[in-house]
Amino acid sequence: MEKSAQKSKFVQQFVILMTIFIDATGYAMVIPLLPFYTVSFNLGPLGLGILMNVFALMQFIFSPIMGRLSDKYGRRKLLLISISLSSASFFMFTIASSYYFLLLSRMFSGMATEISIAQAYMADITTSKRRTSGLGKVRAAFSAGVIVGPSIGGFLSIFGYWAPGLIAIGLTLVNLISVYFFLPEPPRNTNNIMKLTKANTSGFLVNLKNSLKKPLLPSLLFVFFIMTVSYAAIPILIPFLTIAFFNFNEVQLSFVFVYIGALQLIMQGFVIGKLSEKIGEGILIIFGLVSVLIGMLIMPITPSLILFFILVAMLSLGSGFVRTAVPSIVSKISTEDEQGGFLGLTQSVASFALIPGPLFAGFFYQYFGLGAPFYFSAILLFFAFLMSIILYGKLKKSMNEETFIGLP
Repeated sequence: MEKSAQKSKFVQQFVILMTIFIDATGYAMVIPLLPFYTVSFNLGPLGLGILMNVFALMQFIFSPIMGRLSDKYGRRKLLLISISLSSASFFMFTIASSYYFLLLSRMFSGMATEISIAQAYMADITTSKRRTSGLGKVRAAFSAGVIVGPSIGGFLSIFGYWAPGLIAIGLTLVNLISVYFFLPEPPRNTNNIMKLTKANTSGFLVNLKNSLKKPLLPSLLFVFFIMTVSYAAIPILIPFLTIAFFNFNEVQLSFVFVYIGALQLIMQGFVIGKLSEKIGEGILIIFGLVSVLIGMLIMPITPSLILFFILVAMLSLGSGFVRTAVPSIVSKISTEDEQGGFLGLTQSVASFALIPGPLFAGFFYQYFGLGAPFYFSAILLFFAFLMSIILYGKLKKSMNEETFIGLP
């Protein structure tokens, strides 16, 4: 009986991780092609910026809504709906013949929020002690997809932009079939689910209001927001920095992002779970913030290639610590009927942070020089670090030793 339960849990985790991997692969296949699409429609950087921001805006709006709906109607049902939206968005991308139709495809893509529902599902089927490890695997699956996606998209684009879109449609359909046949609804407390009301599914503002009633959630969301805003600037800044310092070309630059994805895959898939069990999520958050803060301060003033890759590792791994540990704590301090909504809110905060991050980076770089956006991010991270110290004390008081394992 125990072996059967373990096998069932393994299958569930495998399907969830494949769902995230396929979602990230499809996303990463399409994103590098968007600049070329906008050129074909005779649009400049502003048009591309709108495409990127409308996706983040839709994620911001729909992540908590989908999460709350999954609390009320079930993870499996909402996951199937979300994957269907992804498939529809890739179909629209494949046949897009105008900028506005392409913009509509990005809106549909943003409405699909598989990762927030998958995080809630993983939280449902893991124990409190193994929660960070499970959520780390979710992030690792996403990182793996981000590594694989651009390579597939770049290769297939020689046949036309329709080819990556067609493969993405096929992947999402495989995903849909796998979830339908092999992913059961996770066991949860029916009494808690029945308590949900229509107000609970109202989205970001309601979830934000509810989160303010939780003593730890505002601090967690603040730290999560600052980290995401700061790290969202990296994809904008690293190309400029590598060109200015090392004269990198497109191929060399692509290796940097593969390096980042590989680091996050290894850390979140195989290391972070063990670290959280030994030192606790609170320490992981503090260490992650310090790591990214140091990286931001040193990177713009040291044109050394070896040190550059060391600092990239510090930025990548530090942000990974925070972005995995925070959702883990959120899941632990939430009741079963709140888990999907608050994890969706956390993802929504991250999506919202993706909007100003690149804008701040571009503005400070253009008007104040290459170092300015790094230092601006460092200032934000310092305040987040101070908040994390306070947060650590609150966590130590409010969570027992079994739940918050690793505390001295």
